[in-house]
Amino acid sequence: MYTLNFCEYNRSNQDYDTIYRPSGSGDYLFLLFKAPMKVYLEDGLTVTRENACILYTPGTQQHYQAVRRFYNSYIHFSSDENPALKFRLPQDVVFYPDHPSEIEYYISRLQQEYFSLLPFRGESVHSLMTLLFLSISRSLSQPAVREEASADLYPLFQDLRLRMLSECQEDWNTERLCRFVNLEKSQFYACYRTFFSSTPKNDLLRARLEKAKNLLSNEALQVKEVAQLCGFHNQAHFTRYFKAYCGCTPGAYARRKL
Repeated sequence: MYTLNFCEYNRSNQDYDTIYRPSGSGDYLFLLFKAPMKVYLEDGLTVTRENACILYTPGTQQHYQAVRRFYNSYIHFSSDENPALKFRLPQDVVFYPDHPSEIEYYISRLQQEYFSLLPFRGESVHSLMTLLFLSISRSLSQPAVREEASADLYPLFQDLRLRMLSECQEDWNTERLCRFVNLEKSQFYACYRTFFSSTPKNDLLRARLEKAKNLLSNEALQVKEVAQLCGFHNQAHFTRYFKAYCGCTPGAYARRKL
């Protein structure tokens, strides 16, 4: 039975923050790094890309520092069996799952359960954690993406991603993205995932929601206007995505900021 000790979804600390626990935290710790991180392991320093994961087992040193922005999701949990052994997962090393958005979904659900007082909370937590580890295991067992994304494509994708995130309010449909790098849809998404361990949809959504958080601090703007300025043409969709991302509605976030 998995017991959730603590959980946070999309946690931000101060820039360059460091976590250092020489003897671990006394339980299992699963981390999804949403920004580059310096991770100190037995075999030396590893600088991760976005969407890197690590499963620390009890008693293992936990030492990591943000390259700049500190942004992650994590779960502290206890278990009478090691999930790394049961689900054939890497332990105490950095790894990159193919579908980080699924991991984010399960951690978000686990946080909701952790703070709920609903009946059968423990059973729900156990089920969600089982599905989380199962999803990771299946992701890692899939054949690796072929190296079709050659080195000369990487600068093109970097330029595209920077432009997309800088102008996130625009309509970045699949046709436009593929045309930018002159690739077919399947090739484009394979290259994007290889380079950034993410998808354009997830990156664009996060950029829009971060922009919305900033705009909501402006008393002169209504929530509907903020949604439109961030590329959301449906306010209900904006509210749903924002609540899942920040844990509250846009209106509540704006009132809290003000």
